[in-house]
Amino acid sequence: MIEIPALEYHLAHGCNLSCQQCSHYSNFRLAGAMPTPAEARGEYESWAHRLRPRRFALLGGEPLLNPNLIEHLHLAREYWPTSNLMLVTNGFFFDRHSELPQTLIDTDCRLEVSQHGTHPAYLERFRKAKQTVWKWREYYTGIQIKIRQSHRGWMRQYRIENGKPAPFNSNPNASYKVCMQKTCTQLYRGLLWKCPALAYFAQLESKLNMQDIAAWQLFRDYKACRWDATDGELQSFVDSKAIPQCSLCPSKRTAFNHPNPTKQSVLQ
Repeated sequence: MIEIPALEYHLAHGCNLSCQQCSHYSNFRLAGAMPTPAEARGEYESWAHRLRPRRFALLGGEPLLNPNLIEHLHLAREYWPTSNLMLVTNGFFFDRHSELPQTLIDTDCRLEVSQHGTHPAYLERFRKAKQTVWKWREYYTGIQIKIRQSHRGWMRQYRIENGKPAPFNSNPNASYKVCMQKTCTQLYRGLLWKCPALAYFAQLESKLNMQDIAAWQLFRDYKACRWDATDGELQSFVDSKAIPQCSLCPSKRTAFNHPNPTKQSVLQ
């Protein structure tokens, strides 16, 4: 059994918000069906006997869009019994899952509600999410909730050329040093991916018709870790730090204040 810092799983690829420069590309409404519990079980079974993530996170996109959220939480706890279980959401759809607060307690799962900006129109809606979790804290003993100030660390993930995402040309080691996703291993399509930028790039490329942008070739060449990898291959994947693909990411943390995330806007 190999221990890793974290493992993340998308319950939805799309999102109701449009946060520019999202590291999961969720603002582009990426294609792809939301996983069913049966599909997630199949993916978990490929890795649960080989990996021990200190943290297992269910996120997206926006995970509360998945109608089977409650079953997914129980399933995650079943397969990752010793991991710190986490659900990350923007908090806009709590009304769709009345069983959520009790399920969080039953599965020993921490809820992280991400704030994605300071635009007045957005804050008005986000205030309702905060009011909901404040009530949960009052009525549900032992519930774990954190308001995550995601907007404070928001950074530019790619450049924009001709209205489409374009990569940087960086030193891989420098990019890895400042990377905010260096421990965000993704479990997607039964494979392990080093980070969300690599895991969901094919969807982004298809959505925006980016096949003719040669500068992204290193991302296209990336090979995820397969379920039938040898123990040595899996250990190499876990131990890897900077890889060639890191050169397409920024080598400096350039702050980025995206526009009102409740509305789509021209890429910046």
